Amino acid sequence: MKTRKMRWRWLAMCLALPLTGCALGSVRQVKVDALGRYDEARGVTVEVKGEDVPEAMRKELQESFLRAVEGRARRPADATGEPLKLEVRVVEAVSPEAAPATQSERVAEQARTAFGLTEFEKSAGRLAIEGTLLAPEGGRKLGLVRWESAGEPASLASRAGREAGEALGREMDFRRGDFVNRRAADERLFLTPTALTLEPGELVVSNDELLLFRAGVGLGRRVELNVWGGALPIPVATGVPFYFIHVVGGAGAAALGVVGAVDIGFKVKLLEESRYLPGVAASYDFLNVFGGAVGGAGIVVLGNGVAASGGVGAAGANLQFNLFSAVAAKHFGNFQLTAGAYVLDNHHLIPQGAAITLTTETTGGGGDDGVGGSESTTIPRIPTEVQPFVGAQYVLGPHSELAAEFFPRKPFSDSFGTTGIRWLIGSNAPRGPVAFDRLRVRIDVAALWVYLPPTEKSAGTPFPLPWVGLGIYKL
Repeated sequence: MKTRKMRWRWLAMCLALPLTGCALGSVRQVKVDALGRYDEARGVTVEVKGEDVPEAMRKELQESFLRAVEGRARRPADATGEPLKLEVRVVEAVSPEAAPATQSERVAEQARTAFGLTEFEKSAGRLAIEGTLLAPEGGRKLGLVRWESAGEPASLASRAGREAGEALGREMDFRRGDFVNRRAADERLFLTPTALTLEPGELVVSNDELLLFRAGVGLGRRVELNVWGGALPIPVATGVPFYFIHVVGGAGAAALGVVGAVDIGFKVKLLEESRYLPGVAASYDFLNVFGGAVGGAGIVVLGNGVAASGGVGAAGANLQFNLFSAVAAKHFGNFQLTAGAYVLDNHHLIPQGAAITLTTETTGGGGDDGVGGSESTTIPRIPTEVQPFVGAQYVLGPHSELAAEFFPRKPFSDSFGTTGIRWLIGSNAPRGPVAFDRLRVRIDVAALWVYLPPTEKSAGTPFPLPWVGLGIYKL
């Protein structure tokens, strides 16, 4: 029984490490914010802080750190502004109780360093440093690097400065042209994209409304790949849109319909956001939509009377779409404004699984009162439709933000939008070999606002429908 429990523990650890990422080696953590606003900063100054740090060790740390960070960061040589500031703090310097006497002790010491376990066993000695990158004025924190190793602190000082400086410098070079501080889940609001993409190697697994699943990965600095799948329950009485798809009730329709979708697509960042220009991104998705509702219903696109249906009592449809999107976004401090459009095209790549009917209103002879009615015509495909949108986001702090979206339509009563809040939950530091600082949990709680048309008993009114989302990001 004990052996079986140990196996399950090892299995759980093996599954957790790929999800959260590994924090292996002496460099425990490194992150840098966007440095585009400091492109005129002239190099970096390094100051070593810490109580009871020997002067020789302080000097070794400072010189090795400065050489390494400037060699990797590649700050402009002709810059004329004040340099960035780097404060290196000696967090802990513990001398070993005794030098390792055997080969096994030396291997154990190296293993503790490799797996980030030196803080739990300090008999072999330990050196831990933390470097903080600050703006030229010294008040704003721009980056962080943490380094630790088992051994004699004095003999580790040079390696600590070199390895930590190189890691921080590489990240500074990567971020030197960025003007936006990237956070987990910033590639989307609730229903619309932003101009940002997933970072290289960043992974996301998410679920919206319990039934709609998404998996995404950053393929590079400008490209991300997404796969969507699942279904979305929608009250048929309101005709709530999902991507532009409505489920609408037929004769005797029940109060709940289902729209399902399988989608694979990619998003490309066309223009990086700069000091004055917005960021621009575009995406393409191959979207297969299928739907049905108890009692008979159909799929209606953009509410324009175009429907695909299997008939009353046998509702169902299977349609393929090309879904394009383009969006521009600009940040103003903690506020972001987005604007763009979806383009839904029905030039299908594979055969469709439903007949398409176009229903139009007539002005005479068709209704019971002799005034009006409707006519239906079978068409080969659904006309291309465009849906514009605008969005806004305000960052409240490191773990929360507000967002809103609006989709204008004609007539205006068919417009809809969202308002809600997002939380990002995660650790600020790794623990042992597991990089918890690279793991973020996204929680979305929003209202999807639609317009309920007037009836004999009530006037038309906006109506909120709950929208809940959950995602796990590996940064």
